[in-house]
Amino acid sequence: MKKYFNILILLVFLSCEDNGDTEKNCNLYEDRGSLVSSKRTFQYSKESIASLAKTFYGIDESSLNIENGIDVYSVVYKSIGPDDKPVELSGAIYVPVLDDGKAIPTLSIGHYTNTEQYSVPSVSPTTGPQGILGSMQGYFSIYADGYGFGVSDTQPSFVNKKVSAETRIDLLKASKEFACENDIELNDQLFTTGYSAGGYNTMAFHQYIDEKYPEFTITANAPLAGPYSTMNMGKTIFEKGIYHQPYYLGFALWGYINGTGDSDALNRWVNEPYIEPIKTMYDGSKGATLINNALNDTISVLLKKSFLDGFLGDGEQTFKQYLKDQSFIYDGWTPKAPIHFMHGKDDTTVFHYLMEEAATVLKSNGATQIQTTSFEGNHNGAASACMIESLNWFNTFKE
Repeated sequence: MKKYFNILILLVFLSCEDNGDTEKNCNLYEDRGSLVSSKRTFQYSKESIASLAKTFYGIDESSLNIENGIDVYSVVYKSIGPDDKPVELSGAIYVPVLDDGKAIPTLSIGHYTNTEQYSVPSVSPTTGPQGILGSMQGYFSIYADGYGFGVSDTQPSFVNKKVSAETRIDLLKASKEFACENDIELNDQLFTTGYSAGGYNTMAFHQYIDEKYPEFTITANAPLAGPYSTMNMGKTIFEKGIYHQPYYLGFALWGYINGTGDSDALNRWVNEPYIEPIKTMYDGSKGATLINNALNDTISVLLKKSFLDGFLGDGEQTFKQYLKDQSFIYDGWTPKAPIHFMHGKDDTTVFHYLMEEAATVLKSNGATQIQTTSFEGNHNGAASACMIESLNWFNTFKE
């Protein structure tokens, strides 16, 4: 009798194990990509999303496909900086509020050009409109604040391929831990997009996934109005002689300094009295308008003649090579996933031809699923159409 009793106890014990009484392990990554913390910060009903679209973004809510509400979480995760040293970065995860337990796709979004440390999705989710657009249609949308933003209290980087890609890939990893901890089932689909600088860094993200992270596979990519070749963009600006968004130029110079450690570059390239504003105004406390007002939109006034002559001629080879190294345009990459570039026809901030150049280069490299679409409007005016249509395109792949 005692023998049968012991067998019964053993069967009960095994049954408890089979029923999942053991705690699951969601610590998927030890260092880079591990989730440090998460906190729900905002909730949006379908009605509040419609109101937000109309009053905040100026979009006709009837043109949107609002399928569900959204919970937004601010997250902190482990990553690296330009010097490869460990850092903690922040971002936002926009979680669709769904009635069923269906596995959902991930949408990774790159942040547009921003100079303000706390004007980021982890603090204000409305600064990430693509996160809202994606999540309200059932995507698990993840949006990195970026190095130098949110909890990252340091000089931000700009159009740097490595930093752009790695900070987003580490958030992608952390989002897997977050989903595990919150019982969110994800499928294997991974979409990626971004507007302006986000268009640039979504290409960096895609290329790094292809070449360095075989555990992930891009399903489709929609880069929007990005500066895919900052070298060619710089040549165009310098040749035209007038550029009404000089804060982009100052930010690009900071990106070079951060990436190379060449702290004397401003003295060699920039005229007085504009060196000091560039040195001091990209600290996260100033917006684009203030920085633009402190600089000059006449290129020959802002930048030294020796620098312009060298850049437009055979000089400044170190700087030119740095810019080439930050772009997929020059390294022969052949993406396998479908890519749909979108851009405003009248964009004089990030020139329209950069989209056509990017598509042509990828096709010449052997990519077979590349398409482009142009919308009416300039850099700001075409943004809504690009963002909305990118989601419509993603939906043709969505499972």
